[in-house]
Amino acid sequence: MIRLRQPGDEEAIVDLVRTELVPLSPRPGMHGSRLRKEIDARLRRGVTLVASRTPRSEPFAFLHMEIRQRTLFVDLLAVSASAQNRRWGSMLMAAAEQYGASRGCTEARLFVDDTNERGLRFYAKLGYSAVRHISGAYCYELVKPLAARWS
Repeated sequence: MIRLRQPGDEEAIVDLVRTELVPLSPRPGMHGSRLRKEIDARLRRGVTLVASRTPRSEPFAFLHMEIRQRTLFVDLLAVSASAQNRRWGSMLMAAAEQYGASRGCTEARLFVDDTNERGLRFYAKLGYSAVRHISGAYCYELVKPLAARWS
């Protein structure tokens, strides 16, 4: 199931960042309390969706996003190794895009490390296109138009 982040989910989210995202980054990773502080600060901004087996169980995947004006920014997405290739990443992205579109967003943007070929293929399958490479940050900026839904 996909649900909003609840108090107590933070440790699992930090573990997912540590195990699934930090190893993919070409930049030196953060560790220990520094990583925890960075993730806690990011989670205080925006909205976090998690995938878990039950409404109260520990998340095995998550997506953090922010809305700025009419743009949905996908900040972080991670799926545990044991749950990968089961469409959880795609379902989280679809839920995030629906959330953004329902709030008037006309596009979604995200950044992917330029060494993360698997991530680049994943986002391309979801309709994202690279709009620029940021060499100093070792990443691509990707964008996808969203059909805004007005209620």
